[in-house]
Amino acid sequence: MKILSEKNVKNGEIILKEELKKLLEEDNAKIYEVIRIIERSPVFLKEHFNRLMNSINLSGIRGNINYEDFKKSIELLIDENKFDNCNVRVSYYYKECEILLFYFIDSHYPTKEQFCTGVHTVTAKVHRNNPNAKVFHAEYKEKIQKIIDETHAFEVILINEDDSVSEGSKSNIFFVKENKLVTSPDENVLLGVTRSKVIEVCENNGIQVERRIIKYEELENFDGAFITGTSNDVLPICSINEKEYGSAGNEVVKMVYELYRDEVMREIK
Repeated sequence: MKILSEKNVKNGEIILKEELKKLLEEDNAKIYEVIRIIERSPVFLKEHFNRLMNSINLSGIRGNINYEDFKKSIELLIDENKFDNCNVRVSYYYKECEILLFYFIDSHYPTKEQFCTGVHTVTAKVHRNNPNAKVFHAEYKEKIQKIIDETHAFEVILINEDDSVSEGSKSNIFFVKENKLVTSPDENVLLGVTRSKVIEVCENNGIQVERRIIKYEELENFDGAFITGTSNDVLPICSINEKEYGSAGNEVVKMVYELYRDEVMREIK
């Protein structure tokens, strides 16, 4: 992870990059959030704040962050730096007192071609502890990166020991069957902000979303699939392992993408 911003925010005050790096070294298993900035506006800020608080509570770490202070801190970070379209990482840990850090990070987004054709993914039996909490674990990240490097995949789809499909290593996943979306139960995955918004806009526009256990062998039978995430938006999957999908041309996937992007545009304007 590369820190881009020279001026960063700690507990509402500006600090420089060197101080930030020292603070980040104090705790490797910290709670974190990644927030998309578009045209210098944070996208779905309240939803990211709520998920951060949920992660803190689930992890048993002390903390009681105020939303208005959270909002002022990210606005301060944006004002003090010149990044118009980039991701902000928020890190939290408790060491004698609360430490809440805001900083811009090197951000990578899918290309126009990847949105047009879809991305290749692979499956792996990897389990993430406490899936509802967004917590940094170096060993988990290294394992996933090794799989991606070896397979040249865009994303790794996690498979549980009972052969049920969980989620992406850094994304949520939806499958299309006829005119319906299918995704894993809420309790089995990280409750992604993009995932929640996709479900919301679909249900508001007559697209049925079914939350249920998805078995590995079902992957052969779906009409399409896509992943969602802060940096990925709604990104079609062209293949999972050897199974090919026509997701980028699927009418349901295209409709979901448009509905979600409309919601983002309303948010930043």
